[in-house]
Amino acid sequence: MAEVAAGALVAEQIVATGVEVGAAVAVAAPTQPLKVSLKQLARATSEDTTRALARSNHTITTIGNKVYIFGGEDIDGKLCNSDVHAILLPSKDNTGAEKLHDHYPAFPLIDAKTGETYIPAPRTKHAACAWGNSVVIHGGCDEHGNPIEEDNCLWLWDTEHMKWTKLQGQTQLGVKLAPRYGHHIFVDDKQEFLILHGGHTSTSGGSQPETETWLYSFDRNAWTTLPKSPSPPLAAVYTDNTLYTISASPDAPNLSGTINYLDLLKSTTDREKPGALVWQSITYPINPLTPGPRPRFGGALVPITTGYGRSYLIYMFGISSDAVGESNEALLEEEKYYADIWSLQLPSHGYTAAAAKDVIRDKLMPKGIESGKFSWAEAELVATEQKAELEEGKVHPGPRGLLAASGCLEGKGVVLWGGVNPKGEKEADGWVLGLAFGYADSDRFE
Repeated sequence: MAEVAAGALVAEQIVATGVEVGAAVAVAAPTQPLKVSLKQLARATSEDTTRALARSNHTITTIGNKVYIFGGEDIDGKLCNSDVHAILLPSKDNTGAEKLHDHYPAFPLIDAKTGETYIPAPRTKHAACAWGNSVVIHGGCDEHGNPIEEDNCLWLWDTEHMKWTKLQGQTQLGVKLAPRYGHHIFVDDKQEFLILHGGHTSTSGGSQPETETWLYSFDRNAWTTLPKSPSPPLAAVYTDNTLYTISASPDAPNLSGTINYLDLLKSTTDREKPGALVWQSITYPINPLTPGPRPRFGGALVPITTGYGRSYLIYMFGISSDAVGESNEALLEEEKYYADIWSLQLPSHGYTAAAAKDVIRDKLMPKGIESGKFSWAEAELVATEQKAELEEGKVHPGPRGLLAASGCLEGKGVVLWGGVNPKGEKEADGWVLGLAFGYADSDRFE
């Protein structure tokens, strides 16, 4: 009802102010495709640092104007140590005196009472997210490829005090949160909970991830189960109280994909009502007439906003879902790696310009002009100048998978780091994807 009211209000204002022509142009202006630019982050000058930052199956987490790198596999295929690396992100607030790279060695903190060491073991294919000023780490696998047994533990890296602590959550009676890797975690800062989804366990078998969804309450220090997703996730993201996943369609993975989403609602009371949490699914085609991204793993799925209430999911890079479970040698084929960038327009909400525009397009405009929610479009890449100290001649990351990505630029950008290219080489560079022309540009309006 809020969206309808907002649309009615805007329609009334259009008539009352006599700007019918300008308003019609604004409403009819397309919301897709996005125009984006790619800028390479300054590379490390030390060969040792470059080698240390070359990795795959790691995580990066944005807190403030820095991105924190943890875990993964190095250029020799061995586990990276438990050190934390911080990379300075471009910002108008930077003075130029800040270090571009900080390295925090893993010094163990021993509990005087229990003798327990507070430092996470080296790991790969783990999950990470931000909670306040802390990086949260969960799960992963060891050097043998086995899930790390930590009894529902969450590791917290305090970026202000530069030390590790951990939270040991409890689960419901008779329900076990199995150790896993290749999963996803997200924190809802307003509601103070963490969402865990998917992943591989020692009992799952095969190449398909689990469909489990868990909620961890920081207040209760407890894990509870949520409804399972309809299909195994290849990628997942949480934004605006909603968990989104992308899966390959089981019957025709090369012809269609599936978007699953679960609204987590705005309070514990709402979530605990019978039947309140229900997964919804949308299947999208993949063909020249209706473009869409091919399902992939090891890529990036990150929310982004252009402002005015308009939000998208950026889905980029990665490895063909056909290659799930293949050996490292079998993955050394160029056609299995993607270098494309796609955006999925999300539904608008509330009393925003985007919501008003969408109501008008859906309800009042001629047939063929719809809001565009849940529509895909390949992003338009706008060229930018690169500084001389960056890798010469490189204006695009190139095809890669098993990279790490995180939101940045106050929700208007995506930062990515590392990954592996079709030659099997670990990458040691970082890139920032941003909205071109600052939004809105001369031919776009929200």
